[in-house]
Amino acid sequence: MQKFSQTIDQRDIETLRGSMRLSDGRWNDPLWVAALKLKAFGGAALILSLSRLVMIERPTFNRFIQARKDGRPVVIVAWHASLLTSIYCHRRRNVAIMTSLSEDGDLLTQILYNLGYKCVRGSSSRGGMRGLLEMMRLMQSGYTGAITVDGPRGPRHEVKPGAALLAQKTGALLVPIGVGYSRCVTLNNWDRTEIPLPGSRAVMITGEPFTISPETDIQAGCDLIGKRIMACEADAREYLASGRLNSCIIEKQVA
Repeated sequence: MQKFSQTIDQRDIETLRGSMRLSDGRWNDPLWVAALKLKAFGGAALILSLSRLVMIERPTFNRFIQARKDGRPVVIVAWHASLLTSIYCHRRRNVAIMTSLSEDGDLLTQILYNLGYKCVRGSSSRGGMRGLLEMMRLMQSGYTGAITVDGPRGPRHEVKPGAALLAQKTGALLVPIGVGYSRCVTLNNWDRTEIPLPGSRAVMITGEPFTISPETDIQAGCDLIGKRIMACEADAREYLASGRLNSCIIEKQVA
């Protein structure tokens, strides 16, 4: 019991250190903290339960496994709408994921901790540079990075510069992710989040790792990231329909 309490306390400390809104006093309210932890426990349980009711196929997941053996830093890049399946598939694999400093980010951070992730607080709209520096530090210590490149507020499928900057500064391999579902519910939110229905098929495609050279224009790097994720999504849809992969990605690096 004592060990469990120490773990929870450490999670609170990490969350507080990552928050730039400490003056609001929420973390001094034990009822608010207890409610947050209860919601996070329920959220993590829901993700695990739902994912186990869906037939998840990962035909190219070995690309991610091999990239981690390359000896270079690795960063997973995906759309915000693909977060649910990607979270399940990459859990407990020494992954550090960037979450926003919003109240929604507080809840997501606690959910991800429950699923075995390390979290870095920061986003394109707030605390981005601090978050990137923390992500670099964690990657140097052996963590795999993960960024939803159009989050946390969109616009949908518009790649923010953080992932491209991180790749340039660290020489990291970027691993794009795309997801497709045979049957799902699409939420009416900014990213059109898709939630698979129980009994459906989900295909997660891991694309070929690639790099962005330091000389590359940031916008060109962002465009490439978006192109690679879109190709993975197209492959996921094709695999759902025919069991084949059609994308032909030949570039390894943008000059």
